[in-house]
Amino acid sequence: MKKNRLIAFALSVSLLLGASACGKPAKTVSELIAEENAILDQHQELWTTALNSLDKDKLSQSTQSTNYADVLDLAIKNVKDQLSDEDYKTLTDDAAKVRKLEDQLQALPPEEGTTTPASDAFPAFEGKDLDGNAVDSSLFADNAFTVVNFWFSGCKPCVAELGDLDKLNQTVKAQGGEVIGINTETLDDNADAIATAKQILQTKGASYRNITFASSSEAGKFALNIMSFPTTYVIDRNGKIVGEPVLGGITNENSMKQLQENIDTAIANDGK
Repeated sequence: MKKNRLIAFALSVSLLLGASACGKPAKTVSELIAEENAILDQHQELWTTALNSLDKDKLSQSTQSTNYADVLDLAIKNVKDQLSDEDYKTLTDDAAKVRKLEDQLQALPPEEGTTTPASDAFPAFEGKDLDGNAVDSSLFADNAFTVVNFWFSGCKPCVAELGDLDKLNQTVKAQGGEVIGINTETLDDNADAIATAKQILQTKGASYRNITFASSSEAGKFALNIMSFPTTYVIDRNGKIVGEPVLGGITNENSMKQLQENIDTAIANDGK
């Protein structure tokens, strides 16, 4: 089951199985999200165009904490002038369907006995790299900082920056850092997605580590909550997130400037 969205609405709490009024069990979070994925995937090219129009300024905290369909509506509004009447109707119909699913998601009760990870910490994880070697969140302790890039194989801006990320990895090694990639389609050890990701990385000359883990883990939920692709974080030696995430490719001058500022902050604070 594909569990990543082209753009993900950030759920504020962990959710579980609910019960409907007629006594039948409600759908789980993963089932509802999978239905949203299926809706977006039917018109993936249109949604990719719309969602790529979102920028950091419009993705404010208030926008991220509202119904995911509100984010879709904002994306549609951004590209409305570029759409035919038919394509506009297609996207608005999709957004309406997603809104109904989001209403069900938001109606589910919080899971008992769970806590939301600290907002400034990258969730602990156990997983593998794309060659099957075991990895876990202790890898952060090996470096003064780690640049973590979230991408997926069908994202053109994501793929376009892979070569630049590989060059960045070579540069930051001298600064005590490392670049790590997380392709959200490879979560749950999805063999087909891993094969595709490895081929793309090879084609782009990118040899830095890419890792995967369970979508049901806290790190998996974190990955599914990414608001736009590509998104890049800087994590310090203690697993703490440094600065704000960089939204958009590092091929953009402003994005690279912000990323370097986060890296410089991590270096300056290392060991303090």
